[in-house]
Amino acid sequence: MADGIKQLLYSVIDSIGKDRIRKDITADTDSAARTYSAEIIDRCAGMLGKSQNDEATMGTLCEALLHFMLTAALLPSERKVTTAAGAELDIVVPSTKVLQKEPSKALVIQVIKGGGEQAAEKIRRAKAAQPAAENIWTISAKPVAAGSRNYTLSGGKYKYSSIIPDIRAFLADKGSTGSLKLIH
Repeated sequence: MADGIKQLLYSVIDSIGKDRIRKDITADTDSAARTYSAEIIDRCAGMLGKSQNDEATMGTLCEALLHFMLTAALLPSERKVTTAAGAELDIVVPSTKVLQKEPSKALVIQVIKGGGEQAAEKIRRAKAAQPAAENIWTISAKPVAAGSRNYTLSGGKYKYSSIIPDIRAFLADKGSTGSLKLIH
């Protein structure tokens, strides 16, 4: 199922144009990231039909889109990592090295793909790796009581389409350049 969602996502991205998205994000990261995140989610949700009501489906879509947008915005991150203590994390910004040495300068982002115990377990894993509770963010289709900043597709205080600008602001506030160094 995850592969099918990623294929759908990349078909929508391709229909808009990867180069166009990257160019627009380079020119105005915050505005373009908000606009494209919302547009891509809306288009994919329309194509998913009733599956758009499934938290796992939409969580997978959000996670895959976030990976694409982090890369397009040249924001440093590590994905699907396991810490030395054994905590499984979905995304760490900017890196696990920073998380270990200076946790106040790192974000842990967990993607919630179900409610109840699954959400609680994801938060427990994040707290095991990140002592700064304000630096644990979650993404979910619908609001969850995570005790952290929760980015959602509908409802809630933080909109999913704002996560890239918020990551950039976090990195800038913590003194990071917030961009990847590409070597050709």
